[in-house]
Amino acid sequence: MAPGLGLLPNVIIDQHFAERGRIGRLIGAVSQNPRELGIGLDEDTAIVVRGEQFHVIGSGAVYLVDASGVTHSDVADAGASATVSVHDLKLHVLSSGDSFDLRTRRPARIPIS
Repeated sequence: MAPGLGLLPNVIIDQHFAERGRIGRLIGAVSQNPRELGIGLDEDTAIVVRGEQFHVIGSGAVYLVDASGVTHSDVADAGASATVSVHDLKLHVLSSGDSFDLRTRRPARIPIS
């Protein structure tokens, strides 16, 4: 992992998400940085950010991994090939038409106008 483009503060973004099986990588990243929100974008999918909310467009899904409520994680102690343990991790899967509030970390079905 390395610093990215800084498109959104306090967010880790990963692309080609489902196509390349990157859920484990994003869980590890947010487990080590629980203040950061993880966003995985499928191919042909994007988020349109307006203020502190975004709207999903495209044919795939957007995955949000939120470790802010994690009560246990051994990610920092686990080796590269070890199976990790993470408790109380929150996952949202959004599709076209869904919205998400970055401040409250809550999804909504109501499109942003």
